[in-house]
Amino acid sequence: MKIFLLGATGDTGYEVLKKLISENHKVKILVRTPSKLNTADIPNLQKDQIEVIQGSVMEAEKLIDLFKDCDAIVSALGTGKNNSYTEIYSKGGRNIIAAMRSNQIKRLITITSALIDMSDTSTDNFFLNRIIRPNFNKIYSDQTRWETILDDTTDINWTCVRPTYLVNKEFTGRYRIKNQHCPPKGRKIGRSDLADFIVKVLYSNEYIHQKPVLAY
Repeated sequence: MKIFLLGATGDTGYEVLKKLISENHKVKILVRTPSKLNTADIPNLQKDQIEVIQGSVMEAEKLIDLFKDCDAIVSALGTGKNNSYTEIYSKGGRNIIAAMRSNQIKRLITITSALIDMSDTSTDNFFLNRIIRPNFNKIYSDQTRWETILDDTTDINWTCVRPTYLVNKEFTGRYRIKNQHCPPKGRKIGRSDLADFIVKVLYSNEYIHQKPVLAY
């Protein structure tokens, strides 16, 4: 498959890139600063397996042209720990969907967070409510806007992955998945295991129009 990956210079996106390469996919990458992408430590990387393009998800017309000949889109876009106002998820997501429609691409994998769903009683505690959520409220607000857009999108086969707290951890292949809410007592997930799940669902119809939450 030829996959278009957004957010490859982030910690999570880079793990997704490595997993896609290990599965022998061809990958087109859109990054604002190509010099930030170091592919030297990606095992078994073949010549011409990665195509790097400079640009932004906010360039709607450019996306339409770039998505040509791609089989699926994976968005690992994010703002890191910068809690400034953002529309990278919502406006960027609208641009992604419009470009997919123009190219008749149906499969989309995107990432938000387990903490944006206030109906999940397992995340209703003092630490999350008083410390984590307020410190990332602008990010979570835009992720919520993006999920609302997805909820109204029926012509795209999207899966919105909601990781718990992300950590840098060696790949285990052992993690739990629950739709919408956290697995019982699930608190964190390694980026390499998150990447493993994202690449697996590219081949599956199991989580179409669903929001699986990952945790150990």
